Amino acid sequence: MPLTPEQVREHIPFLEKYVYLDNGATTPVPLPVQEAMSAYYNEYLANVERGAYSVAHEAHERFERARENAAKLLLGCEPGEFVFTRNLTHASNIVAYALEHPLLTTKDGTFTLSEPLVDWKSGGKKNIVGTMLEHHSNTMPWLRLAHHVGAEYRVVRPSNDMVLSPDDLLEAVDGNTRFVAFQHVSNVLGSIHPVREITRALKEAYPDIMVFIDGSQGPGHLPVDVKDIGCDFYGFSGHKGPLGPQGTGGLYIRKEVGERMDPMEVGGGMMADVTLEGYTVRTDAVGRRFDAGTPNIPGMIGLGRAAEYVAKDIGMDRIDERERHLAQRLIGRIKDLPGVKIYGPENPEHRGGVVTFTIEGWLCHDVSNALDDGWRILTRSGHHCCLPLARWLGTIDRYGGTTRASMGYYNMEREVDLLAEALESLTGG
Repeated sequence: MPLTPEQVREHIPFLEKYVYLDNGATTPVPLPVQEAMSAYYNEYLANVERGAYSVAHEAHERFERARENAAKLLLGCEPGEFVFTRNLTHASNIVAYALEHPLLTTKDGTFTLSEPLVDWKSGGKKNIVGTMLEHHSNTMPWLRLAHHVGAEYRVVRPSNDMVLSPDDLLEAVDGNTRFVAFQHVSNVLGSIHPVREITRALKEAYPDIMVFIDGSQGPGHLPVDVKDIGCDFYGFSGHKGPLGPQGTGGLYIRKEVGERMDPMEVGGGMMADVTLEGYTVRTDAVGRRFDAGTPNIPGMIGLGRAAEYVAKDIGMDRIDERERHLAQRLIGRIKDLPGVKIYGPENPEHRGGVVTFTIEGWLCHDVSNALDDGWRILTRSGHHCCLPLARWLGTIDRYGGTTRASMGYYNMEREVDLLAEALESLTGG
């Protein structure tokens, strides 16, 4: 039987002390995930790759099993297409580096450059397309890339209810667009975008466009199938939806693209051969090409167990349904409070478990502090690493940003109701 919210709460002692509604920033790590990490330290502590003794072999097998769990259960891809990362920021920077630097390898003792992923120089000025809704980690790498390669950076604004549409993106791209980056779910607005339809529309119109999706609020919150989406890259952080430890994450790379990518880091583990004249990178699995150096072994083992926890022990559909239910319950309770403004899609089908709001006359940080001081309710306040969006919404100068309540499967209706009652008290409603 799937774990109930009450059973999951028993695995997260932290929830006994607080009403935790900051899951969009980071999530608690359940005891079964912690236990998987502790088992590494206590039972089979060894480095991975090439160890001949039994414990090293076990460590390597469990590490690769974690990769398989994360790849298949969270993204629906093969382990060979999956790169362990520190977080989404690491994932986007891996891709940005490869878009700027052609694959470097050696042949007959001489370094050679392969054909670049993108020829940025010939055939007119190329462009990169992003959106107004993005987290800084899905904006800054592409801004820097555009500057380095001399490309134009174009920005899309959603035309309807804060939800991106295929038409929004198609209006921005043209024959010189080489790369498009957009989010799956907004960490500020809760918008769930039709990423499959957007990706397919882009690929149909311009087959050479490469698509990167920021899935930081995707895996662990809702089912994800990157093959069905059809994107070239999909990155996420393990410490959000998947309930994994901080410093973990993943990146799906379409195999045909990954084979042409130069890794951002080089060193032990990712090479096929090294001489004093040069080196060649691994080709046995695209994902391992990016495994330079000793990885965060216990963290990734924790991520693999977390993938099982959300996908098998609970179920992605159940998580998705409950988080949406909690968000709509909160919206229904606070939408008519005096001075309260809620941001994001009005259509519940297009909103995940995020409710972001402002209160007239209040700075957002004062709201969060008051909720903590008076009711031990933990929310996030500020620009949520989306400064362009906050300025576009007009919330920075007036409120210092917004206050955000982001739900987890383990949150209870009574906690949502307590937040509503607290806001009613603050607003005099």
